[in-house]
Amino acid sequence: MRENNVLLHLRLSYVLFLVFLVISLLLLNPANAPISVAIFWIVVKVVPLLLFAPAVWLKKSYGLLALTLVVLVYMGFATMHCFAKGLEQVLAFVELGLATWLILTCSKAVKSQPRGHGAV
Repeated sequence: MRENNVLLHLRLSYVLFLVFLVISLLLLNPANAPISVAIFWIVVKVVPLLLFAPAVWLKKSYGLLALTLVVLVYMGFATMHCFAKGLEQVLAFVELGLATWLILTCSKAVKSQPRGHGAV
């Protein structure tokens, strides 16, 4: 039962982080900018994270560890946006919270596996 709970939290945090990135990019898109600009930024920010979907769904240790390193890069950019004003600042703080939750659930999922699991 505990194993399923860890996997559920892992998948939930991953999906919520992806959905939040898409929504925040759409909210921050200037009104006069074409939608193609927003789609470009969604592709640039979301596609690298989608590459880790098999690791999240299959709970592969090395893939989850690599995902935590990629999320740290996202956290660095979110930290820079924390110094902005208004909605961008609020969304940056929420992104930091969701990224932290994703990193913690990845670490917990890796720790719950027996040694050497997920190497293939």
